[in-house]
Amino acid sequence: MEKRLALITGGTSGIGFGAAKALAEKYDLALAYASNHEKAQESAAELRVMGHEVRLYCRPLAEYRDAKELYDEVVSDFEKQPEILVNSAGRIKDGFFLQTDFSFHDKLIHEHLIVTMAMCQLALKSMYGKRFGRIINLSSISGIYAKRGQANYAAAKAGIIGFTKTLALEVAHRGITVNAIAPGLIRTPMTAGVVNYLEKASGREINRHIPAGFIGEPEDVGSLIAFLCSDEARYITGSVIPVDGGRSLGDTGI
Repeated sequence: MEKRLALITGGTSGIGFGAAKALAEKYDLALAYASNHEKAQESAAELRVMGHEVRLYCRPLAEYRDAKELYDEVVSDFEKQPEILVNSAGRIKDGFFLQTDFSFHDKLIHEHLIVTMAMCQLALKSMYGKRFGRIINLSSISGIYAKRGQANYAAAKAGIIGFTKTLALEVAHRGITVNAIAPGLIRTPMTAGVVNYLEKASGREINRHIPAGFIGEPEDVGSLIAFLCSDEARYITGSVIPVDGGRSLGDTGI
């Protein structure tokens, strides 16, 4: 049987790399990344030990055209269509809404929401005909619960949730599942500042924010992604699953 192909944006670091590690034993991997070639090569070398094909694509994703160029290149290289799509690429830059130039809000929403929608549309054309597909979109608990200074990020991530639910409804009859994951604080390059602050503070401070009492790792999200991509998860679609150590449940009162 031909190996299925998984396309992961943001796939060489952070949560995207956690997903790649979880999928590497079963799938060929196409990993897109925006920069840091050295890190990408190191990540690919680690994954190739597992025996499946891994190819890298340095492709900053800012709009539909970028997504189309990436998708077409992946299909040409592998000579097959992705049956697994993980939309993990993104960045964050906190700042109060009125104090931030609007062009940055526009750019960030395109990078998160519009590119996610574009990648889904491109992949679904093949999935629809095959009557099989797994799409996992990375949202955030910031798309569910408010946090000061994240108006643009929250808008994009909330948009991904609404988009995921609607898309899941439209394609469920074709054997395609579409789910969203809403991570809390996960130890990644993007969250390094917050992680460093909490780890230098007391354990009491971590417990106040995270009931589980520790900061999540990319593998905590990757294992869920691997399950949602499996045949065992065929009856799960349109779900939004927090992976946050209980953070979205509310303040522990400590």
